Amino acid sequence: MRLRDRVAKAYGSGAHREYAADWTYARLRPYFRHLGITRLADISGLDRVGIPVYQAIVPGSIDRLCVYSGKGPTPVEARTSAVMEVLERFSGWLPLRPTTIAAYRELAAAGRPALRPAEHNLGLLPAYHDDLPIYWVTGHDLLADQPVLVPHSAVCYTGYPGAPPCYALTTSNGLASGNSLEEAIFHALCELIERDAMTIAEIVGSRLAGVLASGVVSPNLTAREAARLTTDRQPRLDPGTVPPSVRPLVRRFEDAGLRLYLWSIGSDLGVPTVAAYASEASDDTGRPTSDDGVGHGAHPDLEVALTRAITECAQSRAVAAGPIRSAAVPPGDRDVPMAPRRTAIPDGGGLIPVSELASYPSDDIVADLRLLLDRLRAAGLGRVVVVDLSPPELPGHVVRVLVPGLESWAIDRSKLGARAAGAWSRAVRELGEFAGRPGLPDRPGGTGPR
Repeated sequence: MRLRDRVAKAYGSGAHREYAADWTYARLRPYFRHLGITRLADISGLDRVGIPVYQAIVPGSIDRLCVYSGKGPTPVEARTSAVMEVLERFSGWLPLRPTTIAAYRELAAAGRPALRPAEHNLGLLPAYHDDLPIYWVTGHDLLADQPVLVPHSAVCYTGYPGAPPCYALTTSNGLASGNSLEEAIFHALCELIERDAMTIAEIVGSRLAGVLASGVVSPNLTAREAARLTTDRQPRLDPGTVPPSVRPLVRRFEDAGLRLYLWSIGSDLGVPTVAAYASEASDDTGRPTSDDGVGHGAHPDLEVALTRAITECAQSRAVAAGPIRSAAVPPGDRDVPMAPRRTAIPDGGGLIPVSELASYPSDDIVADLRLLLDRLRAAGLGRVVVVDLSPPELPGHVVRVLVPGLESWAIDRSKLGARAAGAWSRAVRELGEFAGRPGLPDRPGGTGPR
């Protein structure tokens, strides 16, 4: 897989693309019939915030979804976002012919580079074992710069006739589209890093607060000290200090009578990642929940991460007020377990200005991509595998990216990996040292050492 040395950005206030949003939309407009899009609906007015949110309607979709949503600071960016989501899901459902059928142990014995199914952060079926022949497809490892075989069911969620699955579920995590291969890979990596940060933030933030409330910590621990232990890892941002391009989005929430809460939830990867929550409460006495709107964004440029989190928060409100997003689950198919919809937001912690956070803006998509790859490599994540799913007849690119070791539990509730366990252990160790109590839970949800 050959990537270009540089891909200049056509700047927008939302996602950074190789081509401007209006040109991206114009390229795909002649292919709406091919994609099954019958109409685009502006649903911004379904919620009083009014940030642009569009939906692309695909009545005959073979996907579990027949309505695909997009958001952005401007109508054209929101409209383009919805269409690009259709493109990626359409491509992800196309049949994907396997490269080979073999057991993992056979491939390993033959010296063929392959991703062991257990390395991927999805729960395995109880009947799977490494001597069981499964279907494999060829991807390209960007870090090793070599082809690598990956499980078919980790890439394509349509299934394949006769293909024995190895995972208990399939997700669209790491499936992304773009004007070019480089853009699609970058968008996929941002999504994977965002979900990893969401998982660690929930485990170490929200769940650690439960440990503090359980009484196993010293009673001398004050509320202020407890808040610091949980929120220092996820500092709350002052919405009044966002960059000028983001201020109109914040003002939309304020004008609608909503409080907007922003948190930095970036992980050890050091990629700016933001969580945005809206609250119907009039002051800080009411804790916001995800019922009122939630969004997340990860991007090397903090301004883009903020924009994506805030616009996604607006999208979640408009979609909740509009038509049902999901289609029925096909008979005999297993639905993906989702996180509980109502999620409490951590209390405590003072505001910090956005300027205190690191940001890495650039005018080059490939430079952004290299930054992400360097951060993943530095964190000990040894593989970044890309499978090109781009339909040759469509003017766009779609990829599935797999990064074994990155967490995804926050969105699929499948399994927790070593990164989440390590983050939890470090947090509990710090908490135990602070409170002088070594016998604290050594795992999320635990009550003491195993």
